[in-house]
Amino acid sequence: MSQNKDNKTRIDEYIKAHPESALELVFPINLKGEKRLLKVYKLPIDLLFFNVRNGRFAAEYIELVKREGGDLQPEKKEDAKKIKKMLLELDSSETKRTYDDIKIRGQWNCGIITDDGYVIDGNRRMSIISKLYDDTGLESWKFIDVARLDVPISPEDLWKLEAGIQLGKDEIVRYGPVNELLKLREGVKAGLSLKEIVKTLYGYDNEEEIKEKLNRLDLIEQYLKFIGMPGKYSLVKNRVEHFINLQNIIRECRDRDYDPDKIGKIKNFTFQLVKEGVQHLELRKIRQMIEKDLQDAITEIEEGAKDLKPVTPIPPSTDLIVEEVETIIDEFPEEEEEKSPTKVHFTNAKDMLEVANHEGEELILLSRAEKNLKPLLDYKGDDLTTQEAKSLIEKIFNYAKELKEKFVR
Repeated sequence: MSQNKDNKTRIDEYIKAHPESALELVFPINLKGEKRLLKVYKLPIDLLFFNVRNGRFAAEYIELVKREGGDLQPEKKEDAKKIKKMLLELDSSETKRTYDDIKIRGQWNCGIITDDGYVIDGNRRMSIISKLYDDTGLESWKFIDVARLDVPISPEDLWKLEAGIQLGKDEIVRYGPVNELLKLREGVKAGLSLKEIVKTLYGYDNEEEIKEKLNRLDLIEQYLKFIGMPGKYSLVKNRVEHFINLQNIIRECRDRDYDPDKIGKIKNFTFQLVKEGVQHLELRKIRQMIEKDLQDAITEIEEGAKDLKPVTPIPPSTDLIVEEVETIIDEFPEEEEEKSPTKVHFTNAKDMLEVANHEGEELILLSRAEKNLKPLLDYKGDDLTTQEAKSLIEKIFNYAKELKEKFVR
């Protein structure tokens, strides 16, 4: 990676002028397959730069850049303030816990920086220590303990180092599922093979897990474009399971040699269900329809997808409003409401699946039909006078007539 030579010189000169900044500590890392012990220094935060483009906060940084209308330069004070604010606001409870912990105990875990001062690990920590200085004015909070790389580092080695520190299996939950996926793709962009990536993270050679996750990220990004919010990863932070189910649906479609147009319709229909807040377990029913080769149910889904298409991207200025609405949808269960056309088609398809699942239990189906139809006899509204309702009543009547002729003697 390109080096900020001026800042490297500033750090070198500070260390030379302040020998006490070299602490009697070392931090072990693995670089180029070899174990190295990095020296730990207490350095002024003013000499260091946030680096959140490709790390634990990549998704949030992408959204911040979108709102600001362009890439941010952490070397500029105003941009650094925006990044710091983002880091502090990501998880208020976690920020408060770490803030209180550091305030009481001090910094007990060092960060890691490149030789020219970019933070590889410890961006959130640095933002909190900086806030402690803002809040207290104490000189001690102007400094942060960091292990400093003693050589320039290539993009490939930087990715391996960041991933090894931040993306181990014990850390993935804190990292977040979307940032995990973005980090994997960054490894590919950095020039690593899938085998190198999986070896670095998990210690084995099977590439399929990485391929599967990269495909999942591709589906997530297709979905965000479909709803007109490209790059708005916060909208899917609680919905990654939906895309795991969608991967299974598409895999089942391909196993049955569905043509691309048919797969595209099923995918768009599923995207719309995700947008409308359908729970991820419900999506499994689409795969079951395909497994059971329920052509009527699949046709119902295709019919529901007929008028679906990606929407025009929403301007960045409205991002925060949309995010608040989506957060409410995520946090509260769905209330009873008028069903959208998509949900109507989905309900119809699920009813067909329900019938197929109760093959051999026809009395149960008849009982349900009787219980569902009986309340309609006392219905006083106008809904049953529409042409659509009349058409459905006619169909039900004909089905009942055929059943009677066939089975009632």
